[in-house]
Amino acid sequence: MQLTEMEVFHIGEQLRSESVAIAKFATAAQQSTEPRLQQLYSRAAERHRGHYETILRQMQTLSGQRQF
Repeated sequence: MQLTEMEVFHIGEQLRSESVAIAKFATAAQQSTEPRLQQLYSRAAERHRGHYETILRQMQTLSGQRQF
């Protein structure tokens, strides 16, 4: 399946959004002094990391290992 340039662009934007979410939640976990919040933020960062990795794997499969 060939992706259009617009589809590749939007998926790239989604990857960037997931990356920003990972960074924000990881930073919040590091800066929090409340253990429960640290755990919540860390789990959110991991969830977004999972999203990022899933999107990236799918893109590589669909585009024949094209780099993003």
